[in-house]
Amino acid sequence: MKRFLALSALLALCGLSMIGCGGGTGSARFTNPQAGAVFVTGEDAPLPSVVSLNLTINSITLTGASNSPQLVSSPITVDFARLVGLRAPLAFNAVPADTYTKATFVLSSPVINYISPGTPPQVTTLNGTFVSPTSTNPQTTSVVVTFSTPMVVGASGLAGMHTEFDIRQSLAVDGSAQITGVINPVMFIEAVKATNPEGQITDLTGTIVSVNVPGNSFLMQGPFGHQFTVDVDGSTGYNGGFTLATLPSSGGFAALQGTVQMDGSILASDVEFISTDQAFISGRILALNPTSGPVQTVTLWVGETGGGTSGLVDTVQTVDVSGVSNYAICFFNNSWFSPNNLFGNSSMLVGQRIFIGGSFSSTFTPSFISLRRQGVYGLVVPGSVTVTSGHAGDFQLLNTGLLGLSLGGPLTVNTGAGTLFFQGNSNILTLTDLQTASATVSVPVVARGLVLKDSVSGDPVLWAHRVREAQTVR
Repeated sequence: MKRFLALSALLALCGLSMIGCGGGTGSARFTNPQAGAVFVTGEDAPLPSVVSLNLTINSITLTGASNSPQLVSSPITVDFARLVGLRAPLAFNAVPADTYTKATFVLSSPVINYISPGTPPQVTTLNGTFVSPTSTNPQTTSVVVTFSTPMVVGASGLAGMHTEFDIRQSLAVDGSAQITGVINPVMFIEAVKATNPEGQITDLTGTIVSVNVPGNSFLMQGPFGHQFTVDVDGSTGYNGGFTLATLPSSGGFAALQGTVQMDGSILASDVEFISTDQAFISGRILALNPTSGPVQTVTLWVGETGGGTSGLVDTVQTVDVSGVSNYAICFFNNSWFSPNNLFGNSSMLVGQRIFIGGSFSSTFTPSFISLRRQGVYGLVVPGSVTVTSGHAGDFQLLNTGLLGLSLGGPLTVNTGAGTLFFQGNSNILTLTDLQTASATVSVPVVARGLVLKDSVSGDPVLWAHRVREAQTVR
């Protein structure tokens, strides 16, 4: 019988990956028959109350039998707390064919933002310090991480490195469980294939630069100044009746899911055109006013920006949304669940991740709000899993983040025929496996999907697209 093992949270560059040659800004396809290529993805193991952990990755260097190539050579700043349950590209580079056993990360400039209960919740910012700094001014630290199984890169081959930064184990707390700002980085890496669950891109948002209909591709301006070539095929899904030919030739924001290819491009499984607005802010809701009925203002922790709003990132913003009438839900490719007409100005909730599009001159003026997919970490309440049929059912999840604070109790997670259950890269599980494993003990999981307002209770409910066990012991 399959066992639903307890995984600790990962740093696989899930939710925040970037693809570019060595951290550069180019988007040209890579071709070199004498070399292989490596992409990096990452994910987060969350700590309750942490809404942001920004770390600058100065470099990532592989250690092989004969070579020591760099995957990242130009500094990039990554918010690891945003990556819960999400995966996006971090790096892509050509490397010599070799067997690689280790990776060395040089990290700097840690900044921690965490919340404490209140109305609205208060956000505190701490400049972190490393337990074992390797240099000062700025302070850096070097972390050497060993692959559990060596990563083999063949000539003209493609390999992936799933990187996990475990926030829960990395951030020190005092006797009152308060974050001190001291960081002892705990990281894990794993060799993956592009088609593995931890190798796939599940959340990438950017601006459309150009569309190449004859070439079945478009160019996207993504985070950190990187550009991505995005390929589409007959299996690519689109939202709202769009096709490649009807996407705006330039401008507007789009999101996608897909698979990294040998040349560094992404083959999109799903493309969502979000908005033609000229700017956006995105993040988790901290407070709503009023707390029921049509919302007039939204207080948001801003984790992502675009179109001139970069100065608002990692800040708390209160936005007047009283004039917004255009509400939408991100493309949710599951036939078992239709989220239509379930999100509007009377159904926003504390803890939801939203995208607000609009314009920006000296101030931000909103005109569009979209509910986005998000990951939620927690412990399955023992004996709470109900199996209706196959993957369809529900369970209770104890979450100590924003959703748990707003609920004051466990979060209901609904699953259906389209929900995928994972243990690592190859073992696909079932809801029954989770039911068995959590019959008498708590099982930590990360559930990814949409948080919607229950029409009867008014409480948040997560409709899960993916449920992944969260490893606690390595």
